[in-house]
Order: sequence, then structure tokens, then C-alpha cells
Amino acid sequence: MSYWRDKKVLVTGAHGFVGHAVLKELESNDCGSVIAPTKEECDLRKEDDVKQLFEEKRPDIVIHCAGKVGGIAANRSALGEFFYDNLMMGTLVLEYSRQFGVKKLVALAVGCGYPKYLEPPFKEIDYWKDLPDENSIGYAMAKKMLVIQSWTYREQYGFDSSILLPANLYGPHDNFHLESSHVVPALIRKFVEAVINKERTVEVWGTGAATREFLYVNDTARALLKVAENYDESGPLNLGTGVESSIKELVELIKNISGFSGEIEWNKSRPDGQPRRYYDMSLFKEKMKYVPSTSLEDGLRETIDWYRLHREHIQNNH
Repeated sequence: MSYWRDKKVLVTGAHGFVGHAVLKELESNDCGSVIAPTKEECDLRKEDDVKQLFEEKRPDIVIHCAGKVGGIAANRSALGEFFYDNLMMGTLVLEYSRQFGVKKLVALAVGCGYPKYLEPPFKEIDYWKDLPDENSIGYAMAKKMLVIQSWTYREQYGFDSSILLPANLYGPHDNFHLESSHVVPALIRKFVEAVINKERTVEVWGTGAATREFLYVNDTARALLKVAENYDESGPLNLGTGVESSIKELVELIKNISGFSGEIEWNKSRPDGQPRRYYDMSLFKEKMKYVPSTSLEDGLRETIDWYRLHREHIQNNH
């Protein structure tokens, strides 16, 4: 019998980017019951809302995907807001999961919480060595507190939670609004629109020298469920592919897949962010017996196809 068949599962952020993929994965695993409140139904920053949610629904498992997220520009413009919103969501969800006897909680922290100048590949043991990049320090430090809360709650209360550090996520249902999106959806939108509008140039931020590790959202959802089933430590646990790609390589892939034939203009006055970032995935492989393996090219094709199909709806809603 499926592990999930008799489980009541709360997915926070269920209507967001990662949440969509998690709901799909739960459905394919024959999950017994899914609780998927909207922001309007439950503001996770408000203690009364969170308490009422747990009193009424009493989930067995919690998959915490909710968060206030955005790219470098969004983070820099609202450092305090990103800190407060993410800190409150994580703190309240873990606390009321504990109070109401949740059997297992799995949550996503962030890879940008690693020290800015750490030499890659990043190992979990190095997560606490220094401060993260200043452009996203509010967001990163709030999410790092999930790990501290998981450690302390396991020690004092025996509460079972596991915190994952996803690499740069991308895929269908991502945020494609240019002023607040991450690098992959922002680039996809720019290049697809340039093809449609027959533009000759596309501007890209930075120098292209920075490197990242890109993780397809469906691989993330699968890993969250596998960790809930099989992993009984707090973490942090790296979640990625272990493959390093430069922003320049990413741009070239998106350019080719989208069919753009014009020129790329690099705006070097814009920040690159952390110089290099990719993971050592040996701990995840040891514990989970696999490593996510959707190639960047395959994942980008799926994502570009999805954006083309939904672009009018996305533009009309922003």
C-alpha cells in the first residue's frame, strides 16, 4: 500500500510554484487527503490563522512550501519584509505542527543561505561558516532559522522535521513577472517575447560569469515526498543535481530552445549575486539512494512550452 494512502497532508503554499508540483506528486502517489489552503483562507504570518487551520484540519504530515520569494531586485528592495514574512511563516507552521501532533514536517530552506564566498561544491557542514550574499540576506537568514527550529524542536520535543536546501528552482507555474522573478523564468519570458515581437536584442543582467545549479520543480516535489517517507534527521540536506552551469550557458540554452536569433546585450552594471553556487550531493545520495537527474535542457524545454501555452493569461494577470 502507498505510504500516502491513509495520510492527511497539509501543503502550505499549495497554489504557488512548488506547491503545484507537490499536489501533482501527492495525487500520483494516491494520497488519502490533501489540505491546500489559499492565502486568503489562511495568512501564515498570523498566529490566529495558523492555529485555527491546525485545530480544524489536524494533518498527519506537513509539507511547508510557502514563502515570500523573488529575484535579486525584489530581495534588495524589501530586505526586512522578506525577513519578517518568511520568519513568521516558518516559525508558526513548525510550532503548530508540534502542538497538534504532526507526525512529520518537511520544509524548504534556501541555498542562498550558504556563505557568499564559499568555495563550491557546497557541503551541508559549511552552511554556518559565514553570512550569505547581502542582496538576499533577509530572505536567506529567515529561512535558515527553519533549520535551527528543526534542531531545537527535535532535541526538546522529539518533533520530527527535515529541512531541505533546494538549488535554483525552475519549471511550470513559476513566477514569470519580470520585476520579481528569478533568473530562469525572467530569461524565458524575455527570449520568448523577443521571438514573438521580432526583437533584435535581449538585455541580460550581469556578466554571465556567475554559476548556479538548476533544479526542475517536479524533481523537487518528488524529493519532498521521498524525504517525508524515508529521512528522520533535521538536516540541512542539499537538494539539487550536483551540476554547475554558468549564467552564460543558461542564456545560450534558452536562446536556442526559444528560437531567438538576435544579439544578447550583457548589462554589466547589474549584480551577478553570489559568484559560484552548486552542491555536493553525496549526503543526499547516501541517505536517499538517488540524485535528481532531469537535465537542464529537458527541463527548460518543458518550461518554455508551458510558458508559451500560458503567456497570455500570465500577462493579463500582471
